[in-house]
Amino acid sequence: MGKIHLISQPEILLVDDTPEHIEAAVSVLRENNFRVRIATKGNTALKLIKQHQPDLILLDIYMPEMDGFEICEIIKSNSDFSSIPVIFLTASNDEESIKKGFALGAQDYVVKPFNISELLARVNTHIKLKQQTQSLREANRELDSFCYSVSHDLKAPLLSISKLIEYLASDYLDKLDSEGQELINNIREKSMEVINIIDHLLEFSKMSEMQMQTEVIHLEQLFHKVYDELIKLQPKRQIKFNVKHLPDIKGDPVMIRLLVLNILSNALKYTRNRKKAIIEVTSSESESEYIISVRDNGVGFDMRYASRLFGVFQRLHSQNEFEGSGVGLAICQKILKRHHGKAWMIGEVDKGATFYFSFPKT
Repeated sequence: MGKIHLISQPEILLVDDTPEHIEAAVSVLRENNFRVRIATKGNTALKLIKQHQPDLILLDIYMPEMDGFEICEIIKSNSDFSSIPVIFLTASNDEESIKKGFALGAQDYVVKPFNISELLARVNTHIKLKQQTQSLREANRELDSFCYSVSHDLKAPLLSISKLIEYLASDYLDKLDSEGQELINNIREKSMEVINIIDHLLEFSKMSEMQMQTEVIHLEQLFHKVYDELIKLQPKRQIKFNVKHLPDIKGDPVMIRLLVLNILSNALKYTRNRKKAIIEVTSSESESEYIISVRDNGVGFDMRYASRLFGVFQRLHSQNEFEGSGVGLAICQKILKRHHGKAWMIGEVDKGATFYFSFPKT
């Protein structure tokens, strides 16, 4: 009876057109419990990847018809395949090719002719990293799903409690003394507070599952539109709102609107104790990304606690000072991660805060 392999063998796609290199690599990899498929042309490699995704790709730079750079660019630009680690096979003095490979999204390189221990070390490292990344993604998906299920299941009974409190208030409020009336009002406020938190949790968990619909978004118009909607709820406030030229970006319109809504809601909330609030939105850019900043003259925060800002339920101000669920900034960060951007903040106590977010140009 033959050996039974209980642990599945990682599969490697070797893309190379040199027989001696193929023979050397295949011999070493198969001896070390890897399954190997071989493609001697770029088009063949792409067909094999579509048929069955490998765990790792060893990719020669110099290939006929389609070189390794083109193959790598096609792989990394396809969201279905972009997480497959690519290790370039290159000549020892080929520094420019190595730089270009990393720029296109390759994870590593191995110099030819192969040093066996180096080839195995790099392959094993990137296989392990891919498995760990996949496990983390699955854990995050499960956590999001759990978060959604719990939030969804809690919302219905809480809405029922809220409705019962309303009935209680309408039927018995005038029969209670001032302490009893205050107690009912407190219960009403707290139940609405919990419902709002659950609504934010549902939004947060949906950010991972939501299908992306990409279109051109006129960011400057969007900031003005969202601000006009929010200020209608606070018509008596004196606010200087200034938006300097903002770029057009490509993104999901629902998510980006929620991002802007959260940013401006925060700026309005934390400036409400100012006689004259100031909110300024500006942008700058680098070769690869736009950076948008939203500055306010509100209460600010202590930078020692900046690392807590984007965590779920993390708050730097008490509920008595400023209401909130502690989920809004976490939603912002999640939206930006879906768009390959990121958010950060700087601030100073009683001197305002600036919310920054980066957004890729492509």
